[in-house]
Amino acid sequence: MNLTRRSSPSNSPAGSNIPGDFRYGPLKSSKTGIRLAQILPGTGNKGLAITLVDSFVTGPTKLPYDALSYTWGDASRSKSISCNGRRLAVTQTLLDALHRFRDATHTVTLWIDQICICQERVKERNQQVSIMGDIFKAAQKVIVWLGGDYDDSRAGMQLADQLRRIVGHPVHGTGLGPEHIDLYGLPRRGHKKWKALSAILRRPWFWRSWVVQEVVLNPQVELVLGANMLTWDELEMVVALLEGPLPEAWHMDQAISFSELPFSRINRIRLRHRELSNLRPSTATDVVLGAITGPELVADPESLLSSQHDNDPELLDLLLVSRELGASDPRDKVYALLGLGKHEITPDYASSPEDVFIEFAQHQIGAVTNLQATANIVQEELDVDRMEVRRAMVMFSCAGRVNQKRKLPSWVPDWTTSLASRPLIFGIGGGYRAGGNTLGPVDYDFDRGLQLTGVLLDTVRSVGETLLSLTSKEEPHEMISRWWREARTIALKRIAFSPGSTAYTDAFEAMRRRLLLCKHGYYTGESSTTRRDSLLDDTETGTNSAGHSATQTLTLGPTRGRVMMATATGFLGLAPHGTREGDVVFIIRGADIPYVLRHAQDDAYVLIGETYMQGIMDGEALGMSIQQTIVLR
Repeated sequence: MNLTRRSSPSNSPAGSNIPGDFRYGPLKSSKTGIRLAQILPGTGNKGLAITLVDSFVTGPTKLPYDALSYTWGDASRSKSISCNGRRLAVTQTLLDALHRFRDATHTVTLWIDQICICQERVKERNQQVSIMGDIFKAAQKVIVWLGGDYDDSRAGMQLADQLRRIVGHPVHGTGLGPEHIDLYGLPRRGHKKWKALSAILRRPWFWRSWVVQEVVLNPQVELVLGANMLTWDELEMVVALLEGPLPEAWHMDQAISFSELPFSRINRIRLRHRELSNLRPSTATDVVLGAITGPELVADPESLLSSQHDNDPELLDLLLVSRELGASDPRDKVYALLGLGKHEITPDYASSPEDVFIEFAQHQIGAVTNLQATANIVQEELDVDRMEVRRAMVMFSCAGRVNQKRKLPSWVPDWTTSLASRPLIFGIGGGYRAGGNTLGPVDYDFDRGLQLTGVLLDTVRSVGETLLSLTSKEEPHEMISRWWREARTIALKRIAFSPGSTAYTDAFEAMRRRLLLCKHGYYTGESSTTRRDSLLDDTETGTNSAGHSATQTLTLGPTRGRVMMATATGFLGLAPHGTREGDVVFIIRGADIPYVLRHAQDDAYVLIGETYMQGIMDGEALGMSIQQTIVLR
């Protein structure tokens, strides 16, 4: 495996009678200083000992090292090792990793966050996290510890090795399918080896926010599971064979990747970073991408928010892609990505998670208000296609009370929760421009709240109750049928009066067509962008005899997490589940999508979430009422 090794100094083995607890000294440099853990030689269950030494992340005196990426697991440090002759508490997961990478005759030098950072010193932790990207970038390689053997993992790794050898063979179409099983002597679909490989690709390590930075910044990544090892590029080839082509966009509507392996999501960021760093993918990667999809796949990808290639992705883009990844410390949802994206945030573990999320949102709004101030000087209106404006609008669409569990201002995203619905701003059923082409005045006051200008369209009069959710225990097709009956009942009461109706098509039918819903309420759009049937799946599920896909409707469809709504003057649309009678529909001037708001104290409002309103999605409402300024809290 070529772990970094040094000649072994003489040292007595660790034992149960290690004297005293280890105490950290100060780092040699407050800017570039780091510590390195040198695992002393040993074998078997013999007590494990390390020497903790000072080094630097840059400069001629830095020591060579490898960086360890792993999951903490149970955060309690219930085990002990010898560190510089004294006792140091570590987690069980880390102890297992240290035993795995210890060499019988040579000292192994690793950077390990749990050991090399004094976690109890907030100031040191802040500083080390701020240079975490540099630490992983400067390592000779990154070693990923996926854990020991369980869940038939040996069989899964054997299958991965068999698939790796297929790369370069004439696999046609979009990758390896059931028709290739006999050709390559692969196990039948549903065999325990496929289940074992699927379990490996969903191990806890792949769901950590920190792993994104740890594997993106270093081109040399090795994944170790028990006694087996494969490189990141080799795993990339295996996944590409099974999953088909990668999305052409490096960042896409994150809800589309619902069934995507977490590896694929992380790898998309990694490939993007390597492209921006002028690093070509490895020769092996070129082989598999060319074999599966041809040269068009490696053409320049585009960001959802930008068609231009910046030197680094924006932090908001990274947060969207990694939203489903977890972090034991909520602040790390942001801090774990700082080494990858552009930002003005300094890690501060003395701040609460709420403060961290608010600070990030304030930076997004601050970028807009700065632009607006410049535009006011030259007496111009601010175009909504400016990237700063687009990012602010995406942020609003990911916020709202329906997407929050923490106590936050309603316009600030809670990055620790999953989105209740797929954001409409990503263009389900086509592009929208409900708020027009120019942004209205935006201002933020710490005491008062966020001030926005737009049109207060109408009040919610009737709203549905049925929640479409993939996690519901109700039979999916029955649930969708009940939702559709409820929606039609609400619509029929208002359909003759709806401003969204035309001489040829009533508002409900027009809404159904634009949102790509069939006459039974199923979502029919974007089938070509969803993850194809994979050998990692046991069976294709969620499709009834009529060919309707409940899975697609409950993951990608606009009705997931939303209910039918009618307003006092007859507008029909979709609103977040939990919308109440008396809530209002507001169109922010410059926003693609209208929003449902709820009255709060002192004539302010709280943001509930996005809404679709038939008949005003292309800017028609801007001339229906006088524009006014409201305050969001």
